[in-house]
Amino acid sequence: MNGISKILIAFTSLCLSSIVGFAQKSQNLSFELKNYNTSLPKYWIVGGKGFSYLLDSVENHAGKYSLKMEKTGDLNGDFGVYTGTLPIETYAGKSVEYRGWVKTKGVKNGYAGLWLRVDGENGATLGFDNMEDRGLKGDNNWTQVSIKMDVNKDAKNIIFGGLFPGEGTVWFDDLELYINGEKFVDIVEAAPKTSLSPSELAALKKYSYPLRTYEPDSGDTKDLKPLDKLIGSSKVVALGEVTHGSSEIFKMKNRIIQYLAVNKGFDLFSMEANMPESYKLNDYTVRGEGDPKKLIAGMYFWTWQTDEVLNMVEWMRRFNQPKQRITFTGFDMQFYAGAVNEILNAFKENKEIKDKIDSLKNQLDVVRSNAQKNSGMIVVDASAKKEINDMISFLKNSVEISSFKTAEKAWLQQNIVIIEQYLAMNNYSWRDECMADNFMWIKEQNPQSKFVIWAHNAHIMETNQMQGDRLAQKLKDDYVTFGFSFYDGSYTAVGKKGLTSYDAVKAYPGTLEYLLEQVQEPMFILDLKKAKSDKHKDIEWLLGKLEYRRTGAGGGNPIEFSEGKISEDFDYLIFIKTSSPSTLLPANR
Repeated sequence: MNGISKILIAFTSLCLSSIVGFAQKSQNLSFELKNYNTSLPKYWIVGGKGFSYLLDSVENHAGKYSLKMEKTGDLNGDFGVYTGTLPIETYAGKSVEYRGWVKTKGVKNGYAGLWLRVDGENGATLGFDNMEDRGLKGDNNWTQVSIKMDVNKDAKNIIFGGLFPGEGTVWFDDLELYINGEKFVDIVEAAPKTSLSPSELAALKKYSYPLRTYEPDSGDTKDLKPLDKLIGSSKVVALGEVTHGSSEIFKMKNRIIQYLAVNKGFDLFSMEANMPESYKLNDYTVRGEGDPKKLIAGMYFWTWQTDEVLNMVEWMRRFNQPKQRITFTGFDMQFYAGAVNEILNAFKENKEIKDKIDSLKNQLDVVRSNAQKNSGMIVVDASAKKEINDMISFLKNSVEISSFKTAEKAWLQQNIVIIEQYLAMNNYSWRDECMADNFMWIKEQNPQSKFVIWAHNAHIMETNQMQGDRLAQKLKDDYVTFGFSFYDGSYTAVGKKGLTSYDAVKAYPGTLEYLLEQVQEPMFILDLKKAKSDKHKDIEWLLGKLEYRRTGAGGGNPIEFSEGKISEDFDYLIFIKTSSPSTLLPANR
């Protein structure tokens, strides 16, 4: 596989979590639909450092707009790309032809063309064509190009778009799709819903539970009493977040965690944070060992290094006195260092095993260094892979034949699993699969516990092969999800200004949050599960596809909303009108 192909796969692996599975009614093949208040096309992800993107109303092949890409910075191996997905149920097992009109001006040191990729189980590439052998170069008037591919019947995802690894200017327009020779007819999108009728508003309020505050202030909790009914006998409650830096959402989650721990016996907390490092923080919450700020920083991501998370950790410490009542854990697997250290500490008196662990650490450091040079894509050559696998097998056997207690052996074996998961982290769905597996391991080790999960909305959601989808399939009614959203405000994120506060895109007409704001409550729980079950005519709009906020850890992106079925994604939604930035701990300010 060539360099462009590898980088393209790495790029799409990072961004596809926000689009895979959200097959739109319209594919926007003509680029006629614009994202609100932007010059970018709806339902497409555009990306690539050093390139500009806009819908061009002057130069087009058909309709009002084409998509224009222009190189604006140094080349440095980067490329411009637009990306979308195709509904697998329509295309699997069939022949696909993807056509598009392309115009180029001054294209050099690369080319312009279309691209199409078919993924199988666990992200395996079943088909890939990026037109590298026949892309357009130099100056070309509008030219139709195409890709033909037979889609494997076992395909899991189909990703397509346009690609520009080069210098100059390119326009894309008038895309077409053919399935077994028959042209796909793109559907005209209906006008978005912008207001609620009095009866619709009354119906929405019927499924809403106003909340007194988001502050975990140990005050009156009567407003949280509906949680008893909503959660019922479920033993796993997942709390999402629409950004990784909204203070009110973090505080509300802390408040709910305290309520569930005090009133419902939830005794195990599990976070979207690297597993071994998270368990270190439990040493503080249970026994007061270590500096909580340093231990939070030891979980790597700035997202958790906030006053809001520290306050939750300090509450857990107080709650665990005089006896342990809540355990702090995590289930992520994006780093290997903590796992290596756990195994090393266990065998520090055994020179042979210690030397093996040191050798493994050196190999892993090389893998990480290479990944940093390769757009985050982990590639291990055959000889290194054999050495690493041999060392991992040796460590597994060493743990198995050791004199450690059963629980200690299980923990060490799980840390070896974390290393294996890290080495296989090459596609967008692998991390969610691993996080689901890791949480299930935690649950199996604590069969009598009741659990609260803290993660992003995109991970806890019950659709699209995400962690929550996998947990819902395994746990059935034992798994309950609370998504979060807000109308406007700001949040902490990483973007062009660095790690700081960014203004959110205010909810606009046609979005879920724009409609929820009409309830005129500053914060409330929305019972999506009951609304979905009742199917009342005045709530039908809530059960269909709607744009709603999906932000994450990035800031400054003009596109924060995308389409989905909120009633399929979550059981309940907590709406807070205004978000403000989480407060970073001093080391990150």
